[in-house]
Amino acid sequence: MSTAAENSLASLPLFGIKVLDATSNIAGPFGGTVLADLGAEVIKIESPSGDPARFMAPTDGDRSAYFHVVNRNKEVVTLDLKSAEGQNQLNKLLDETDVFISNFLPGKLQEMGLLPSELMKSRPRLIIGNLSSYGSQGPDAQSPGYDATVQARTGIMHITGEPEGEPVRTGVSVLDVGAGTWLALGILAALVKRNRTGMGSLVETSLFETGALWVSYHVSAYELTQLPSVRSGSGHPAFSPYGIFSAKNGTLCIGVGNDNIFGKLCAVIGRSDLVSDLRFITNTDRVSNAIVLKGEIEIALQTKDAAVWSKELLTAGVAAEEVLLPEALLSDKQGAAIEVMLSYPDEDTAVKVLPGLPLRFDGERPQIRKAAPHREMLD
Repeated sequence: MSTAAENSLASLPLFGIKVLDATSNIAGPFGGTVLADLGAEVIKIESPSGDPARFMAPTDGDRSAYFHVVNRNKEVVTLDLKSAEGQNQLNKLLDETDVFISNFLPGKLQEMGLLPSELMKSRPRLIIGNLSSYGSQGPDAQSPGYDATVQARTGIMHITGEPEGEPVRTGVSVLDVGAGTWLALGILAALVKRNRTGMGSLVETSLFETGALWVSYHVSAYELTQLPSVRSGSGHPAFSPYGIFSAKNGTLCIGVGNDNIFGKLCAVIGRSDLVSDLRFITNTDRVSNAIVLKGEIEIALQTKDAAVWSKELLTAGVAAEEVLLPEALLSDKQGAAIEVMLSYPDEDTAVKVLPGLPLRFDGERPQIRKAAPHREMLD
């Protein structure tokens, strides 16, 4: 590592913190990568059979698109934690570790001798983070779960999709990435506590708890109205107009959060008459007549392309964007201006850039210092 790179690493918030990451798949490893991006030294503990994330399509040799994203900035050590030798090696590593994260089910932790209470007896400063599907207690603590299945359980799937369509999974793994983020956030808080008290902590989170938090509005709305939650497509049950609108060419997402913005929208599209229409006077009126209002707006939008409308509306102070593909971020001017896409330091892959953490410190975004590790070659 060059002197400049060393200085850059030393300036990161978690420089000097050592993390053992015994997680697999997506959620737990993403939490480890957040810590690694923030400057921690993260060693990935991988089973001899390999992390399943290595084999998620599309693959890239012994890595995959997902693996590149959720395991960058880490080193790897292969250990069989089911064996006495593997557990002995892990215990030696733990003696020099600040944070240990895992995503084993509670029963598996006990089976492998990794119960937090036992690990912390001789390591009172150790911070343990455990991410599971449903939490460490209760009737479903031992149950397996994936992002999609827990989206179904927590209602996210029910409220996602078109009103007359089937429930659908969100287009990104919101529970995996969300739970991984909560894991990292909890560990950061535990580090602050340790600085104050000298004592470690057990930090727990789950896909289920993350999903429950994500649907907070819908739970609250039900308590107020006693009306079942419904799918709103790209729209929103609390605002109108809000969501996807067809233009001459392409589609546009428009967000209107108050009466003032509604007036601006109507002025830009040449339909100021809608502001005084009794069906659309207040946001509540517009929500009640959302379908009719959408039709009126789309008639006006047919005169120009979505890309043109988005620029005109943004200039007028109305949140509006053309619906684009994720890969459009590779050439996004705003993304380039704030350096969202970071260089990926690996000449052996077609992956050249990846989005960095959505954080900057003193104007600098934490860099990707190391590519996701290849599988360790064992004798």
